[in-house]
Amino acid sequence: MRWGVAPVVALCLALFPQKQAHAQTDTITNVYQLADLVIHGRAEGLDLEGFMRQVKEDTSFLHAFLNMRYFPHAVKSGLLVRNKGEKETANMYRQGRLVRTGPNAELRVDSTSETGKLRSRNGDMRYITAELYDDLFWPTGQWRADNSIASYEQGQRGGGRIEKYKDQLKKFMFNPGQEIANVPFIGDKLALFDPTMTPYYDYTIGTSFRNGHTCWQFSAVAKDSLNGKRADDDATVIKTMHTWFDQSSMQVIAREYRILNASMILDFDISILVDNTVVAGELVPTFIRYDGDWDIPFKKRELVRFWLAMKDWKVE
Repeated sequence: MRWGVAPVVALCLALFPQKQAHAQTDTITNVYQLADLVIHGRAEGLDLEGFMRQVKEDTSFLHAFLNMRYFPHAVKSGLLVRNKGEKETANMYRQGRLVRTGPNAELRVDSTSETGKLRSRNGDMRYITAELYDDLFWPTGQWRADNSIASYEQGQRGGGRIEKYKDQLKKFMFNPGQEIANVPFIGDKLALFDPTMTPYYDYTIGTSFRNGHTCWQFSAVAKDSLNGKRADDDATVIKTMHTWFDQSSMQVIAREYRILNASMILDFDISILVDNTVVAGELVPTFIRYDGDWDIPFKKRELVRFWLAMKDWKVE
């Protein structure tokens, strides 16, 4: 199946990001609204500037994704396609497990079922979201297992245009909030910490308990009003982003976010949730949920939800 530029970029914005422009630390600190408990923590030595750098430069979330193709585990998932009236039109359910044979890994499908018109007559997916989901989370064949970020980044160099879009998709899902410079009209709006974007957001840091971990919760929420006037909806793409960092290790334990844009070129409303846990010192995903509604020029509107649940991780 051949993917058009606009729909692929739309999903890229929902799911991974390129390197962002660096904002001045004092500019970032000044726009943060800090909960009382965090202010108290600062008095005891909490390095807020260091925390901001951690938010921007974190790689633990991407590493958790790479572990999905490295450590043996069980996985089950579901994908649902619906129409404007929320009526289900197609679905797909799968169960499988990642197995290791020496240095190689393979994701074996144990059971699968599909209903509705999910595929065309030649077997290709009718929906771009479903095809990207299939490619990202259900790879076929064997590959040499490697969960290092350096090897991953080296492997992303080169390739065609579609491969680069898929790479952006992966990066945005596990590190949202950075600028994607080559996406027209909205790429710069993704840089949450750039001085041009900070006036449009309320930033908060507090404590929270998530997935069995005591966490710092960092949130960025687009403002409803700016300078006494209603904020322009087009000024921001990321509407909310919440990230939970383990207080002892600063690994990303969970992330939730919603991105929205309405224009002739890119029209989408997408929410994503990712939960992680730590097994034998390694950060691994336990649950991923995607809910997307996007309108592709000259194509049918896609309303697709999918989820994945991972368990029984064998980390050695």
